[in-house]
This record gives sequence, structure tokens and C-alpha cells, in this order.
Amino acid sequence: MNKKEICDQLLKEGCEKINDIYVRSIVVTPQSEYTRLGLSIDKSIPQYKEVEKGVFELKEGNTVFVSAFSIGSLLKDNMRAAFAVNYLNAHPDAYNVILSGAKISVIQEKVAAETMYKNPFSGEDAKISKMKYDTIVNHVVSVELSEFALENLKEIAKKMMGF
Repeated sequence: MNKKEICDQLLKEGCEKINDIYVRSIVVTPQSEYTRLGLSIDKSIPQYKEVEKGVFELKEGNTVFVSAFSIGSLLKDNMRAAFAVNYLNAHPDAYNVILSGAKISVIQEKVAAETMYKNPFSGEDAKISKMKYDTIVNHVVSVELSEFALENLKEIAKKMMGF
């Protein structure tokens, strides 16, 4: 299935889509198998928060966690940004500049505790993991870059060309 078909399927299954979310800032955190981007956003969205050790409650929050690879995948569909995706994934701190001020859309997928889960956007051989607690998986499904980001993509292009 392509991205649109996966999004349509998630929405058909009852997932919620939230549009017009603006990214304020980004925290880049290397993980063992990927680079996590913590996107600080301009509005509160539903998410589970730890209220005490091992106890999570559904609340509102202003952070979306996503992998750099998934954002790169979306940027590959943008003709003005596609050239920079490999550079961004090799230098993930650059996402701080490129995503600041971006407008995103998120599909929220609720996953119950003890459920075996596989990211629907991952390939056939993707890791399946057991959710330890109820969670909401946030899938960023669109990214509209700010003018600031587009200007700075030009700087990345110059750097890539050795200027």
C-alpha cells in the first residue's frame, strides 16, 4: 500500500487526524536503532503521560515523537526538499532548522496495552513489538516547510556542492 492508502485505512479504522499543527522547536535524540525527533507543537493533542512510575493516563500534551527517517520519507515527496533528505538523516541536528515553523498533519493511532504492534508505514520485515501500556502512536503524514526552511535548504545545497 502507498502512503495515501495507509492513511485512508487508518482513518477508516477510527484513527483521528489533526491538521494545521505548527512545529515550534525540535529535540533530536539518537536511539539505538533510529534518531528520534521530539517536535514541540503549538497546540495540545491527546497523548498518554506517565503520572507515576509505570502508570499512564490520557491527557493533553504539546509534543509529538517521530523518527527522523519518517520525516525524511515525507520530505522525499517535496521536490524542493527531496535532495536534502540523505544529508538531513546523516546530520539530524539540521532538522532543528528545517522543521522549525513547519505545518504538519498527524494521524493518531490508539494502541491498547499488550497489543502486538507493527507500524503500518514500515516495510514487510519491520519489527513487531508488544505495547507495554495503552499508547497513542502519532504518525506525521504531511509536512509543509516554512519559508525559513526553504531558504536554509539552499544553504544545504551549497554545502553539498562544496560552496
